[in-house]
Amino acid sequence: MNCLFAKAAIAIILAVASLHTASAQKNTLGTSWSLSGIGVTYERHTSDNTFAQLAVQAEMGEMFIGRTPYSGLSAAFTWNHIFAQVESRGGTPVLFYAGPGLAAGASKDLNGPRGLYFGLKGRVGMMCVFERGINISVSLAPTLGIQLTKGDETFITRTYRNGLLQSVLPEIGISYRF
Repeated sequence: MNCLFAKAAIAIILAVASLHTASAQKNTLGTSWSLSGIGVTYERHTSDNTFAQLAVQAEMGEMFIGRTPYSGLSAAFTWNHIFAQVESRGGTPVLFYAGPGLAAGASKDLNGPRGLYFGLKGRVGMMCVFERGINISVSLAPTLGIQLTKGDETFITRTYRNGLLQSVLPEIGISYRF
């Protein structure tokens, strides 16, 4: 009975939330999917032309191809600027955006050891903004970073190659505006 009540409450909350107009909704919460990992995203639209995005992701690229049994973990922040907007035939706004940011995490690098990394992150993409509070986006989000690993008696720094590989692996995002 409690489960049925909880499902009904969630349905009511989602129905009420979908009644708001898209311009009044400044926050989104969603997921991101790519060959390099799976994540959770939060966006805060600070104006009509800018939004901040915070993403936490399980770095699973090396796990998907069988090089490690463990996923890594990363966090990234980007400050995105909407530089163009068009409407589809059905009247759905399509936004084009790009922005700089920062990223940090711990994961196994491409053909390399497991370690900590940090660096500059970029994001460029497009987003469809649907009437019912759903956004669907496709973006590229490379990281130009340095990885820190433990050697025999010292720490070793090297280029974080998985971050560069992310510049050709598209990321698909699905989020809900509230």
